[in-house]
Amino acid sequence: MRDGRVRRIVLEVKDAKTFQRQVLESKEPTVALFWATWCPFCRRYKPEFDKLAAQHAWRFASVYLDDESNPLWDDYAVEVVPTLALFRDGKLVDRQDGILGYGLDRRATEAFVTRAASMIS
Repeated sequence: MRDGRVRRIVLEVKDAKTFQRQVLESKEPTVALFWATWCPFCRRYKPEFDKLAAQHAWRFASVYLDDESNPLWDDYAVEVVPTLALFRDGKLVDRQDGILGYGLDRRATEAFVTRAASMIS
């Protein structure tokens, strides 16, 4: 850690098999961003997610849902992207869904981070 900032790599997850291995089977809690490159609200939010990852010593995963046949849409009832989710011990323990036609804003992100911090520490 230099200059007071945590530097973490965001895992890139593009399919259900990798999600299983990298997120669900992880020994560490993982904050996941379900998003799609075709979504303008996701593209706007992704840099904020990356900043979030740089500021916290948590595990982060960027989960691409570009393919509408990806089973993760149904497995986690993702109806709107972007959506933030916290996974621990292979289970979804919290989430912050984006708002259709809007996405996620700072207030929603801060509320999620506050809840996640209490569950991770």
